[in-house]
Amino acid sequence: MISVAIATFNGAEYLQPQLDSILAQSVAVDEIVICDDNSADGTVTILENYQKEHPGKFRIFRNPQNLGCAGNFEKALSLCSGDIIFLADQDDVWLADKVEKMLKCFTTPQILGVYSDSLVVNAKLEAQGKTHLEIRNFSPDLLKKLPQFKNFIRRVPPAAHDMAIRKTALKYLLPFPKQPNVHDSFIGITIAALNGWEMIPECLTLFRQHGANASGSGKSDSGIAGQLRAAKQSAKSDTFAWNAKLHAFVLARLKDRIDDENETLLKARVAHSQSRSKMGKCNWFHRAFLVGIELFSGNYFRFARGIKSVIQDLFLR
Repeated sequence: MISVAIATFNGAEYLQPQLDSILAQSVAVDEIVICDDNSADGTVTILENYQKEHPGKFRIFRNPQNLGCAGNFEKALSLCSGDIIFLADQDDVWLADKVEKMLKCFTTPQILGVYSDSLVVNAKLEAQGKTHLEIRNFSPDLLKKLPQFKNFIRRVPPAAHDMAIRKTALKYLLPFPKQPNVHDSFIGITIAALNGWEMIPECLTLFRQHGANASGSGKSDSGIAGQLRAAKQSAKSDTFAWNAKLHAFVLARLKDRIDDENETLLKARVAHSQSRSKMGKCNWFHRAFLVGIELFSGNYFRFARGIKSVIQDLFLR
């Protein structure tokens, strides 16, 4: 049985093309589970119309209180009945063979999840000349070069909209950590720590960017000015503490379930993120000392962006 989990919130403008693309798959899905987070536009009306037109296909739930994006996806996943669950955003469009191609990759029980790439498009679905993996500075060759966890622990390659997972993986994934905007990274890191990902190196989704996306993962700051802005914002918002908490949660959740190498990497990642978080609370000389420790240990290259992150910590705080 195949399920699709969708979290909706004020998505009326782009929702119908996404639902149509899911219904038009070359391999039909069995159920579409949608949790709506108190939408104030016409989202629920659209969903109810689809439910009437396709009886038995749609299961729609309205949250009595706002759960946020991650909480809403957590609820949707928990309500899915399928052996394989696809995650879908409300504003994208699937290519007609997405389900078919991804299902073929679940060849063994050890494969807990499959992800593909997605083509970045604008609000009118016009290609923007880049893919999601390219924006995140990944290529198929790079992803195959290192063991998957060494890639994921540095920066998670796929977003949730590119993922399909086994229902059996939910015992490791639910409930999510109580952090904002956590579900993409948490799902990615957790399954990678279990060595459970398979990748399809092609675009199977049109990843629509329209200025009001819940996630910023489709945006690219490729120029120097854009990278400086992103680095300053990262330091200002202390994303390092967020990462330390996330990886510590994964470590605790998967205790005694992962191999020694991945456990060691997780512990080192937590310590690195905690050290970088501490840097924002001390004077420059103390910060330079901490930077030196992380630099000579190789952690900036193992878990961050190398010399760029060194410069960020020394001069952009």
